[in-house]
Amino acid sequence: MQHTPFISIIMPVYNAEIFLDDCIKSIVSQTFTDWELIIVNDYSTDASNALLIEWSKKDARIQLLQNTAKGIIPALQLAFEHSCGKFITRMDADDLMPIEKLELFAKQAQIHPNSIITGKVAYFSEDKVSEGYLRYEMWLNKLIDQKKHWKAVYRECVIASPNWLVKRSCFEKDFSLSDLIYPEDYDMVLKWYEKGYDIAGIQEITHLWHEHPKRTSRNSENYQQKAFFKLKTERFIQLELEPSEKIQLIGAGIKGKLVAKELDKQEVDYDWFDFNADKKANDANSIVIQELAHVKTHLKTILTVWPETENLNKQVVQFLDQKGLVFGENCWLF
Repeated sequence: MQHTPFISIIMPVYNAEIFLDDCIKSIVSQTFTDWELIIVNDYSTDASNALLIEWSKKDARIQLLQNTAKGIIPALQLAFEHSCGKFITRMDADDLMPIEKLELFAKQAQIHPNSIITGKVAYFSEDKVSEGYLRYEMWLNKLIDQKKHWKAVYRECVIASPNWLVKRSCFEKDFSLSDLIYPEDYDMVLKWYEKGYDIAGIQEITHLWHEHPKRTSRNSENYQQKAFFKLKTERFIQLELEPSEKIQLIGAGIKGKLVAKELDKQEVDYDWFDFNADKKANDANSIVIQELAHVKTHLKTILTVWPETENLNKQVVQFLDQKGLVFGENCWLF
């Protein structure tokens, strides 16, 4: 009788030969051993496949597949179809697992089997990690402490793409990995939000995120700002608004204009506000940008501006309080 592992790790690989050995070593060195690793080679043109063949010979828990349709989404779906674990997690081939990651995930899953399990992250790099990534790291880890992931779900992807564990039935009953659109990690998080999953956070660092110039998130249009704003605005309209409901949009900078473009495309009625009412709207947009004083109370609002200084942050929060706007209830930071 075939053993059913507790955890299946699904991992797409594309041209990752310089990272693969360290990545897989971090997996086979885990203190928790009841796992299987399903790797899908996504048409690599370097030596990745040869390295993967050698690893699959070394450890019977490692299974190597060739992708049948190019891309991360079909790779994830193919890996899942060949997995049999009770719980599923994803790994990226250029990252590392802390030695107790799977043990921490497994313990939390036994306590919260119906939740999304995640932990804290830490970036590492051969060079200096950029300020933007360090801010994102700090923000993700703060969400673990505050337990407010869903209140911030439209701001950024609130769970790191290779730092989660979920029960198998999620991808059998709730949605299929092949249903995802790019950026697939954010789309999956938004689906978990839609399905009402709880998040069980772990205080320890459970993922070591490799910052380097060849990261897919740096080089693919699927993971650029336009793609994220298109996805999040579409999901916001679907999940938060009633048909023909009017909303407010605050901020007319780059982010505000990206949101406005999608609201226009989806024919959502909205009033637009900015700290500087003289700003121009989108070229094809006839909506007048109004002064903040005209923001209405308690009307659903998208906020696309967030100052970096604590003093200005407090002023924004005070303004929202005066207008009866509460994050995660009738106001969402994009």
